[in-house]
Amino acid sequence: MTRPFITLVVAAALMGPALAHADDVSDAIADAQKAYASGDMAGAKQALDAAAQLLAQRNAEGLAKFLPPAPAGWTAGAVETDAAAAAMFGGGLIAKREYTKDDARVSVQIISQSPIIAQMAGLFGNAQMLGAMGKVFRQQGRMAVVTRDGAVQMLSGGTFITIEGNASEAEKKAFLSALDLAGIEKSGG
Repeated sequence: MTRPFITLVVAAALMGPALAHADDVSDAIADAQKAYASGDMAGAKQALDAAAQLLAQRNAEGLAKFLPPAPAGWTAGAVETDAAAAAMFGGGLIAKREYTKDDARVSVQIISQSPIIAQMAGLFGNAQMLGAMGKVFRQQGRMAVVTRDGAVQMLSGGTFITIEGNASEAEKKAFLSALDLAGIEKSGG
């Protein structure tokens, strides 16, 4: 058995009493416990995988609360969350929202708990390397960059933020300013 599988089984066993109230996550964990107890390792793994995906979806929804409301004159689209789409980044959580104002469009995307963030840390920790991507600036005490294609990007704790669209650089930076970076970091994002 793999270490993550054993860890989830132990966690599920320890959390059993705390999960007395039924929901989709606790049901999947209970199914995994039953399958494991009966020796059905494939069924236990499948149920734990389902529980992990359901938890990721719930965490992505929690991350979405940090997307800013529409500034004056702008319209905010629906919040999109996706734990599955983050798989192309090696896993993690994504929360995204589109904003429009006349012909201007901005997309704010927050990626959290992804292996790509560890890879980006070296880049964002080195101003010279970051400068090769575009124009470096500081926002709320953190390094950020306006890339050569006009995207605003920042690594904040365990979160990678990207603001794209055809709006002006100043408008994109205003969306970055509207983010509660300390709150995102505190939440584990």
